[in-house]
Amino acid sequence: MIFSAKAIGIGALLSAVPVYAASYSQTKVYDSTNFFEGFNFTSDPDPSGGFVKYMDAETAKSAGMAKISNGAVYLGANYVDKSPNGRPSTRVRSKDVFTTGLFVADIAHMPAGTGKGGSCGIWPAYWTSGPNWPNSGEIDIIEGVNGQKSNAVTLHTAKGCNMDVSGSESTANQTSADCEDSDAGCSQGTTSANNYGAAFNANGGGVYVTEWASLSISVWFFPRGSAAANAVINAGPGDLDVAKFGAPLARFEGNTCDIAERFKSNYIIFNTNFCGGCEYPQNCSGGVSTNFYRGFERIP
Repeated sequence: MIFSAKAIGIGALLSAVPVYAASYSQTKVYDSTNFFEGFNFTSDPDPSGGFVKYMDAETAKSAGMAKISNGAVYLGANYVDKSPNGRPSTRVRSKDVFTTGLFVADIAHMPAGTGKGGSCGIWPAYWTSGPNWPNSGEIDIIEGVNGQKSNAVTLHTAKGCNMDVSGSESTANQTSADCEDSDAGCSQGTTSANNYGAAFNANGGGVYVTEWASLSISVWFFPRGSAAANAVINAGPGDLDVAKFGAPLARFEGNTCDIAERFKSNYIIFNTNFCGGCEYPQNCSGGVSTNFYRGFERIP
């Protein structure tokens, strides 16, 4: 299984105009030349109680679960070891922390099941989270579990935070408006045929763009081969303009929630967890491969 990000970007907001009229310039790139210098491996017990054992950097690299492969950063899981203590896997967290910005991830492949039973037990995620959880917020950009066929975008924070999602694509399905610290958070399910899992992989992946602004958080998905995906991939350091992106896959605007206060100082995290509808996911294999992560930080 591969999570492959050709571009994850962090850049600087050049305009204080609201979300659909903001342009950005690039300030940071994580790619095959520096990814392992920019991320720490987390080998602590899984906080969600998944059936997983995260490896430290040395162990993951020696086992082939963390490497540069075909110009991409590969982060994987061991699909042979059936240890009763959990399946060996990888979880990495950026050394840098971010508050607002535009984050671009060109992903070629993600964890997905290979057997007829679908993706039993797999729980892949690309997300951000801050210290003193949930008070600094959590943004789940890509997340799914078991047989889920399309992505879910979810926010988590402390009590008293409700979101308006009226700016989302018509396919977005709000399962909850309340972002309170709970298993659900405020989540938007999607119905896209190729933004997650096996269908995503069959299409060669695509580009996820996340705008984290002071008043809203938006996530777009552009499938591989689309004009929008190509435009983002080929954009110069100062060429990204969300005004050209159209309606986002999911958009959250603070209703009873001050986003600037609730979401701050987040790390970027990639991991493949295992839990859910089977004791051991025997039909699962995979990993995370990232070619580049570009970042765009807001300029006051």
